[in-house]
Amino acid sequence: MPVFVLAVPAAAELIGAGLLALRAAIIANRARVAYQAAQAARLAAQAARAAELAEKAAEAAQAQAQAKEKEESAAKTGTTTVVGKKKLDCGEDGSYGDLQKKSGDNKFDRDHIPSKAALQEAARDMIAEAGITLSEGAEKALFGDNGAISKAGKTIATPKADHKNHSRTYGHRNTPKQVSQDAQDLQKAAEKDLDAIEEAMDDEDTEKEMDPECLEKYKKAADKIRKKTHAEYLDDLKKLIKDAIKNNPRK
Repeated sequence: MPVFVLAVPAAAELIGAGLLALRAAIIANRARVAYQAAQAARLAAQAARAAELAEKAAEAAQAQAQAKEKEESAAKTGTTTVVGKKKLDCGEDGSYGDLQKKSGDNKFDRDHIPSKAALQEAARDMIAEAGITLSEGAEKALFGDNGAISKAGKTIATPKADHKNHSRTYGHRNTPKQVSQDAQDLQKAAEKDLDAIEEAMDDEDTEKEMDPECLEKYKKAADKIRKKTHAEYLDDLKKLIKDAIKNNPRK
């Protein structure tokens, strides 16, 4: 009889312990599920961030590729498209560096007169005659696509089609022989460049984009450019060369 009385509390204790163990297991399982959910959320966030970064990298690469394509195209045609805040007016003149600050809105080229290639060739002739060896930095500063010689060159905002179709120095028309000859007399080269455009624009049978108002502005700009002598061009180039050497000495 005493044995039977003692067995009841023992069974109750066993049942209570089992319930506690079951409860602990449920809590542990919930904690594990919550942890797994948190891990999944963290991984999803990381994946989303990685996808966002990849998309931005792709956009940056595309923009860089487009910019490079424009630069390569500019190198072939002797022009560079640079987007500024203000708009260029047809026939507007100034240094290439000044006109760079305005947008051609894909309508106008900043046409170097005389050509950038002729100006650079004249500078190279001067450097060779002086027996100067430029540092890599000075070379780039002077002759880069957007270097000092290019920026200082006189330009006129010209409709793209007129520049392409009628300029004597556009693309393949500016042969090495022509560049070399133009470099020997930059004033004469400028006159030839201006005459080619003006004669085409004055010809009633010539297909053109330049309207009468633009042509009037173009001719006024042309008159200013024609007054600059070959000696004055050389003086300007000497200053640019001197500055490039000073700012980029050989090591």
